[in-house]
Amino acid sequence: MHEVIELPEVEFIIEDDIFIKQMLLEKAGTYVPQHSHKYSHCSMLARGSLRAWKDGVLLGDYKAPFPISIEAGCKHTFMSLEPNTVVYCIHNISREGYAEIQEHHEHVSPDILGA
Repeated sequence: MHEVIELPEVEFIIEDDIFIKQMLLEKAGTYVPQHSHKYSHCSMLARGSLRAWKDGVLLGDYKAPFPISIEAGCKHTFMSLEPNTVVYCIHNISREGYAEIQEHHEHVSPDILGA
């Protein structure tokens, strides 16, 4: 079974209605719970490395720095490949005033992980 833990997160709203959420994945093998958003956004891998899935399809492994584009409505999840990986999710919130989650899952599907 794969454990999903509460991630240390910091949120910012800056000029031009840009919302930024920082996620620190302290341990290798930590998963960001699968979710989707109403609008497209970028997940910026700022430090470390991770494995990414979008709509159940493995996108690949990435090393920082690297921007990962996530289209509107796509379910996505990440797994850290090394300790202290940092990801910034960047959204334009001018439409709703916040980064709207379309669908949120409290677990990671074993199908996505090949389990």
